[in-house]
Amino acid sequence: MPQDLNISVAKIVATPSPSSWSQAYNAGKLFAVLSLEKETEETEEKDYLNILGKDLLETLEQEFFTLEVKDLESIKNSVETTIKKIPENVECSFVIGSIVEQVLYIFIQGEGKVALKRGEDFGTVLQSHGNKLSASSGLLKDSDLIILQTKQFKDIISTNILISSLDHEPAANIAETLAPIIHKQEKGGAAAILIEIKKKEEERVSPNILTEPKEDYVPVQKVKFKNILEYIYPLLDKLKLPKLKSLEHSRKMFLTVAAVVILVLILAVIFAIKAQNNAKIEATFNQIYPQAQKKYDEGQSLLDLNKNLARDSFSLSSDILIENKSKFPKNSKQEKKILELLEKVNKALASVSEINSVEAKNVDESQSQILSLELKNADSTYFTQDEKNIYFIKDGVVSEDKKDNKTKKIINAGDLPKNIGGLGVYFGNIYVLDKNGQILKFVAIDNEFSKTNYFPKDTSPNLSKAQSLTIDGSIWILFSDGAIEKFTKGKSESFNISGLDKPLANPTKIYTNVDSDNLYILDNGNSRIVVLDKNGSYKSQYQTSIIKNTKDFEVIEGGKKIFILSQNKIYQIDLK
Repeated sequence: MPQDLNISVAKIVATPSPSSWSQAYNAGKLFAVLSLEKETEETEEKDYLNILGKDLLETLEQEFFTLEVKDLESIKNSVETTIKKIPENVECSFVIGSIVEQVLYIFIQGEGKVALKRGEDFGTVLQSHGNKLSASSGLLKDSDLIILQTKQFKDIISTNILISSLDHEPAANIAETLAPIIHKQEKGGAAAILIEIKKKEEERVSPNILTEPKEDYVPVQKVKFKNILEYIYPLLDKLKLPKLKSLEHSRKMFLTVAAVVILVLILAVIFAIKAQNNAKIEATFNQIYPQAQKKYDEGQSLLDLNKNLARDSFSLSSDILIENKSKFPKNSKQEKKILELLEKVNKALASVSEINSVEAKNVDESQSQILSLELKNADSTYFTQDEKNIYFIKDGVVSEDKKDNKTKKIINAGDLPKNIGGLGVYFGNIYVLDKNGQILKFVAIDNEFSKTNYFPKDTSPNLSKAQSLTIDGSIWILFSDGAIEKFTKGKSESFNISGLDKPLANPTKIYTNVDSDNLYILDNGNSRIVVLDKNGSYKSQYQTSIIKNTKDFEVIEGGKKIFILSQNKIYQIDLK
């Protein structure tokens, strides 16, 4: 890529409201979108958010352009200095990008998102849901399109809408398409900036340089000497050759010359056919190999930006090579090059796919207290636990003390729904999922439980396909079709799975807790346990055949272990 990049910028900014304000900003190769939200008070200035926002952008500009060395750490320091000015009572979404030579540095304070379109690939480069400053960096390529988005913008413009508007359109046209959607919502905090890295015109090819037209592939036939003789023998049969002993010397000489000429012609035919085949092989190679190499190079350039997109590029390269490798003769130089590149692609895929084929070893039941209890209570369902107790459904909700193994019924069967789809516990409160569209929350008060509805009235979601729930402060629900939904304080939050090599098939359980960094999904249909981060991005998977029949599992994230209950035995696999 050229050092002097051609950069086009387009901005989308909503009309400010009394409680929210936003701005899209760029100066040189510094870009930012900023939204501020706060319920205004009569004592505050009329344009309080506007004044605060402009002050933040001016501070960022001053801090950034006074840097002698611009790298991830130094720019991050500038951003941290800027965000110190944000008052605690103001909700902020601040997304910042800067381009230094060929490197993109991005930062998010608050909730926001940075997306990247590269060729036919699209994905999230960085996304943040908390108040901690998030940062990332990576190499840019020609024709990259980067979209910096505030929280309100990403909430209004779904990924599907965004992708559909990007179809080979320049940044300005995309902004014109999306702006009416933003203004229609009347949310003042919605802003985005589109940064397009344009290709420079390629040098013109000299008219004296000729390029051969590409030919469609024709299967190569090996040249065999016996095939040539099939044409020669009929010719020899027609020739009535006299006995050499009876010929004169001059005629012997003539026949000798004729034989040499025929031999030369035969060799010429052989070499011509071989040259033609070689040309066709090379033409086919020149169509296939560069495509695969290009996808491999794209994957390498995406490694630092987005591993999921990198994996997609490596997979396309692998597909091209595997589909076409049989078109080349064994041990030919073309086949050797194809196989060498395929080996590199497979290594790259292994490095980003985090697909772990593991051995599940049978362990003693005592290794997992909750799974051991499940074995003893085969007629019970939906087991969960906290530090002190294990809970399960058996003619009501039953708890078993982990220390003395004493059991007691804590919720009667009459208080439970008939169509249960999950059981969870959080800070001593019991949550029971009703597939008819509600989660019953049983609050512990003086050793008794008071029942209330988790979802507000008339806002219950469709839970008919729910398989399992887990709680870490938010409630995560797994559905039989592979969907996962997240709810916090009874309200749905945006959550999408990204980067999976293949969809979940017949998943049966989801697990996390407040101390866990990840979500773990028991994907029985694919005989694997899938690990996602809590933004939905794929991290890794663990494959072993016994998972197909697994009933339940327990994750010990700190101890790097997963215990599996399958076919009345407990197995252990190790986390990496």
